[in-house]
Amino acid sequence: MNIKLIRNEGCHIWQTAEKALKEALKQAELPEEFDVMVVKDDGEAKKYRFFGSPQVTIDGRDLDPSAEKATQFQVEGCRFYMWPPARRASGSESKMYEYPPKAMILEALKKR
Repeated sequence: MNIKLIRNEGCHIWQTAEKALKEALKQAELPEEFDVMVVKDDGEAKKYRFFGSPQVTIDGRDLDPSAEKATQFQVEGCRFYMWPPARRASGSESKMYEYPPKAMILEALKKR
């Protein structure tokens, strides 16, 4: 499994994302092995389908299913995550996060 935490230079929340990723890997009993990568220009953003920081990919795929709809890739900008997905909220509202929450990461790890 190839996991990347991708961020831009201006990201102020990437370390929180890193902590959530480490906790999720530990809970899933997987090695805490992942790369932290800084996207430097729009060309790299396009290559990695990066549309905001921070981003976590597993085997090259964004862990957020809604990322499949993204078409604009650029180095600048922050990103927000909604969790749980509306279809699974079971009567509760989705919450907005500035990083992928641990529960979202765990779900993505289970699917890989």
